[in-house]
Amino acid sequence: MVGIPPNDDELDLDGDEPQEPAAQPATSPQDTEHAVSERPFVYEDAQQWLRGYALPRYLRKCGPSGHAWAPNWYEYSEVYSVVTALWETWEQMRWDGPQQILVFYRDYFYPLMDRLTAQDGPFHAYDKVMHPQLPEMFPVAEAPEGYFRSSVVSGGQ
Repeated sequence: MVGIPPNDDELDLDGDEPQEPAAQPATSPQDTEHAVSERPFVYEDAQQWLRGYALPRYLRKCGPSGHAWAPNWYEYSEVYSVVTALWETWEQMRWDGPQQILVFYRDYFYPLMDRLTAQDGPFHAYDKVMHPQLPEMFPVAEAPEGYFRSSVVSGGQ
């Protein structure tokens, strides 16, 4: 539904009910800080990743004979969920080297971006503006402050 930010449960793409996290051994604040500092996220949220990484690498013709896109992509629950999952997957897989980045593109990025931007995809009813010079990055509207779940790990997460 447009205009309603999805909750974190919508990011469970396998369809299972949300599960209680497994009991973990107690860790000290130093252990948590050490783990976060070892593998920090490059991008703070899905929007930064989309603008800074994904869309500059996904240049496609936009319009009736190409792909569909809406600058306010984050208001489409399906797109918000998938882009957030793509961002978090990329952040994890980039640590495993170039081969995993290729797996990310093959198994996640291209199939999901192609599906999201298909003429019959989530943006099918968006009033498109044609831009004759290609390739250009899809336009992106600035999301409201605090709209995205941050990559910063707090004590409660």
